[in-house]
Amino acid sequence: MSEVDHVAAEKTYRAIGRFIFEFSQAEYTIRHYLAQEIELAEEHFVAVIESYDVALLCTVANEVFGKSRANTNAAAIKELINNFRELNNNRNRVAHGLWVAFKDGGIVHHVPRNLKSRSTAANQAAALEKLADEACNLRAELERAFSYTPPWWP
Repeated sequence: MSEVDHVAAEKTYRAIGRFIFEFSQAEYTIRHYLAQEIELAEEHFVAVIESYDVALLCTVANEVFGKSRANTNAAAIKELINNFRELNNNRNRVAHGLWVAFKDGGIVHHVPRNLKSRSTAANQAAALEKLADEACNLRAELERAFSYTPPWWP
């Protein structure tokens, strides 16, 4: 591999790792606040909350917060969780795709489960850096929404 190819590959590897890291932080934020919302004992966290895949986690979190925060910010939380669910489509593509890290800014070939045709996308290092920023911002927005306390009115 040439030096140019090596540098290009390293950018792609970094972007993949950063995106997966930021995604996992947002995912754990949902898991943590969901457990807190239902007052789950810590010893049950792994068996209950960590057993959900991302799709089920989003469904359960929307259901719980939709009821527990119905009079406050349930709609905002639902929107954020649905944004996270959409971000998971990118995570699936990253995790299950075939990568050519050094070519054309990082190329990924992926066949989604629900489709029979392969998609190919170039310049993924740059795209994943943007998605990592999006995941990081989403985690911060989730933190704010989950930590929201309604104003007190006398």
